[in-house]
Amino acid sequence: MFASAPVALKVAAAKPSGARARSARVVTVRGSIAEGAAKTSAAQAGDRQKAVVVGGGVGGLGMASRLAHAGYDVTILEKNEDTGGRARSEFFGPDADASGWRFDTGPSLMLLPDRYREQFTAVGKKLEDYMDIERVDPAYRAHFGDHTTLDLLYDTEKMRKQLDDVEFGAGGRYIDWLGRARASLDYGVAAFIERDANSILDFVDLSRVGPLALAVNPLDLLLPQFNQMAKYFKDPRLRALFSYQELYVGLSPYNAPGVFSLLAATELTDGVWYPKGGFDKVRGSLKQLCDEEGVEIRTGAAVDAILTEPLGEGPSQIAGSKATQVVRGVRLANGDVIEADVVVANPDLPCVWDQMIDKETFPEAKKEAERWEDAEYSCSVIEFNWCLDTQIEKLLHHNVFLSGDYEGSWVRPCVVSDFDAPKQHNFYCHNPVYTDPTCAPAGGSSVMILLPVANINEQARMCKKRGLPVPTEEEMVNAGREAILRRFEEAGHGDLRKHIKHESVTTPSQWRERFNIKHGAVFGLSHGLTQLAAFRPPVRTGIGALDSPECDGLHFVGASTRPGNGVPLVLMGVKVVFDAIMKQHGAGVKAR
Repeated sequence: MFASAPVALKVAAAKPSGARARSARVVTVRGSIAEGAAKTSAAQAGDRQKAVVVGGGVGGLGMASRLAHAGYDVTILEKNEDTGGRARSEFFGPDADASGWRFDTGPSLMLLPDRYREQFTAVGKKLEDYMDIERVDPAYRAHFGDHTTLDLLYDTEKMRKQLDDVEFGAGGRYIDWLGRARASLDYGVAAFIERDANSILDFVDLSRVGPLALAVNPLDLLLPQFNQMAKYFKDPRLRALFSYQELYVGLSPYNAPGVFSLLAATELTDGVWYPKGGFDKVRGSLKQLCDEEGVEIRTGAAVDAILTEPLGEGPSQIAGSKATQVVRGVRLANGDVIEADVVVANPDLPCVWDQMIDKETFPEAKKEAERWEDAEYSCSVIEFNWCLDTQIEKLLHHNVFLSGDYEGSWVRPCVVSDFDAPKQHNFYCHNPVYTDPTCAPAGGSSVMILLPVANINEQARMCKKRGLPVPTEEEMVNAGREAILRRFEEAGHGDLRKHIKHESVTTPSQWRERFNIKHGAVFGLSHGLTQLAAFRPPVRTGIGALDSPECDGLHFVGASTRPGNGVPLVLMGVKVVFDAIMKQHGAGVKAR
């Protein structure tokens, strides 16, 4: 039980250059919000509604700047010592001064750049004033198990010729597929991402699905993607070339809905882009927007609980809400309590229900936490960051290595023997020195490898099923490293062991602890058909028994809520949720 006497703390945020003036404000710290004392927080005492954003990842930063621009008094509470979540650049090296090699240790692909631009225009700014981006060309190089390669090319004629050289007629079929995939991207985004899917009835709403059904065969959107590719290409390498993108969302092309062909269409039409200087430019620019809008950012501020209380007598005052609870603020790990009119949670959503919501005050939260405990999650990854004193001639900026046993390789490794020779594995390789020589010392390169493995919960289940003990992470790291080095050598890239001057590794448990990611599943909840759109949390199917519990004033952004994983999708989700906040709570400035 906390002390009931409120303690007022004056917080004067430093005013960055170019920021608009904001007066110092008072944050009320209170022992218990539910004790009936009169509210004296800035949200009620001042002229602005108070919003707390839990977590300063991409979703949290994007939401905070929008809310502040709309007049809210906004505080970001971030448990780590800096913002950005997984979107960051980090420096490693063999010396105490590790500034020689720079790595994008989270997102490294900038897709759908217009979605980034929209985040800036929403607060009256231009992306180009904050960062320089350039298109990576070619978009990708795929390295196949037989040690041949194919490139994803933007030039349609060159791409057609490359494919025809592999399989007669494949170039024409590629152009047909690309048109259909682009249509599913355009219509799908408009129907189900830019507009939230609020119930299963949205899937039969002709205003939504009509244009999509006219543009593409709806069955193509439901078939497993590899089966869809089989309609266009016979050569297994070509099928793989347009289906490996499931690596991004932790799925397999053998269980991913065909709608994910939009990922390849995105790369080939909008292009793959690179923020010059690395992804820290994205993180830094989103933070700068918050600074300029007067957002208070508190790092090292772990949130222990999101505080709610029953609505009391009468229904919710928010139209359409079925809430039984209303949010009242947050309690920090140090015991401080901050009141708020609106709380936006950016951490991995299953972790929010499990760790941050009091099950006694909000009984429905226990059932919701249990629902997502054993849901379908994406893979985890072992990430290797290698400081090399050489450059690998045949690597492009973005590379994906695909196994000769393509189907078998999508079974996620869970024990050391899964890496035994001669097995090959699917993995992504980021080699930014191809585009940006500033990421490494002269003649060197910064190579980042993402090696998919079973997430922590999945690994335990699979080992139990196979009657094997769960290996240590060190054992998995050592076996995975050798498998990757063996693959590079087999592909003719030489023995890299002697060129690795320094290595930094991120393991599944480190992903889980550092970024509060359930089961260390780096891409969040899986994106199978039963966890998309209206079926993705917060679930709104229109069937009460299936729906997530509602709480007025509590909103969610991030990879495990709608619409899904990836920086552009998270930013699109921010826009949808921001619009809902404006509709439900109004602008931040209160009427006098």
